Amino acid sequence: MKKLSLVLMVVILLGGCAGIRLVSDYDEVIDKGVTEFAEQFNTHVKNMGDLAGTQDGTYEVNLRTYNALESKLDVMIARASAVSESKGCKLERKVFDRVQSALKGGMPAEMQSSDSAQTGNSHGCNERLLMLVKDQFNFVKQIHKETDTCGENKLSCLRPATAKTALSIANQSINAVSIVETAKKQ
Repeated sequence: MKKLSLVLMVVILLGGCAGIRLVSDYDEVIDKGVTEFAEQFNTHVKNMGDLAGTQDGTYEVNLRTYNALESKLDVMIARASAVSESKGCKLERKVFDRVQSALKGGMPAEMQSSDSAQTGNSHGCNERLLMLVKDQFNFVKQIHKETDTCGENKLSCLRPATAKTALSIANQSINAVSIVETAKKQ
């Protein structure tokens, strides 16, 4: 009888814990979307570095690619925003530390660990990180359109050194989104 009572008590306790969640639900759309965006953005920026100084490497010729990439980001930001319910960003300490490490000291002020934030969820963190990716994306786009010029004809371009630096910075934020989604999966 004692064993049966103990088993029932354990089952009740475990069943009661099922409602406790330390991270938000995994979002496969954002996880796959950020992976696809990273692949397409990395390929595009590397191609622009290789095509610098040629007509094919100009901003104008590649405007459609920029528009498609920006649209993909906008959809992911809207999705993260919808599920974050405007509660802000809150991460478990170990996930927060991994994101902070990925961002190499560039952690947005709005991102907080669970021991410092009162409200929020990881969807709010993804929303903020994806907006950071978009800011970095727009910076690359602006450099390509207005800053870098190549060749005798002063064509708009994305110089190889600029492309490499831009990818390094943008990939930090992209990787941070992946860290948050991977933590949700586990």
